[in-house]
Amino acid sequence: MADEVRVLRGRRVIVTGASSGIGAAIARSAAEAGASVGLVARRSGPLEAVAAELDGTWRSADVAEPGAAKVAVEELADELGGIDALINNAGRMDRGSPSATDPEAWRAAYEVNVLGLLATTHAAVPHLRRSAHPNIINISSMSGRRVAGAASGVYASTKFAVHALGEALRMELQPEGIAVTTVSPGLVRTNLADGLDDEHRREWQRKAEERGLDPEVLGEVVRHLLSLPPGVCPVEYALTATAQVPGG
Repeated sequence: MADEVRVLRGRRVIVTGASSGIGAAIARSAAEAGASVGLVARRSGPLEAVAAELDGTWRSADVAEPGAAKVAVEELADELGGIDALINNAGRMDRGSPSATDPEAWRAAYEVNVLGLLATTHAAVPHLRRSAHPNIINISSMSGRRVAGAASGVYASTKFAVHALGEALRMELQPEGIAVTTVSPGLVRTNLADGLDDEHRREWQRKAEERGLDPEVLGEVVRHLLSLPPGVCPVEYALTATAQVPGG
């Protein structure tokens, strides 16, 4: 039973956006399964606490800054002795119709959700090429499969981009044995909406509480994907809570 529980023993896993929510849940699940974890996030205080809990290593960095993302990945790779899996989870959500949203919010959303993913992946791929069991898992959203409404348009467009990049990375890297998977959850009970105005934040939190997934579910999903044999590449893993109706 112990061997079954520690299915990721010896694997070296880097998780971005790991200071709370989905990223912290993924890191905990991977560590419980025996992986050595390297954590990246902007907020150093919560990040250090999660790393200490898991006996992991960490670097505070904003993935929207390509140089900082590269340094963080390289330093974690050195400490871990390599990288077997990169979990691109860092993200932000801004709400507003495309024509009414502040252009700076568009830019910030793309810098984190899209360019940040590219920066960490670019830094990690040379290390993944040396792994015997390499994975890239991009945490997207059901919003990357359909647009729920005009107010989610900019956010959804970044997640459509995540799906497109996942497909392109799979075409590029799968022949080298690197599995690339997109995980697309529906509503999840996290602090993703903290940056919204009060009205939209309360609305989002109410919906998430009523019909959202717990972050720990995503931890279990990622642990399962990482435990699959080398040579197996799930293209996408989409999931919602049973209480979340389509479009809700």
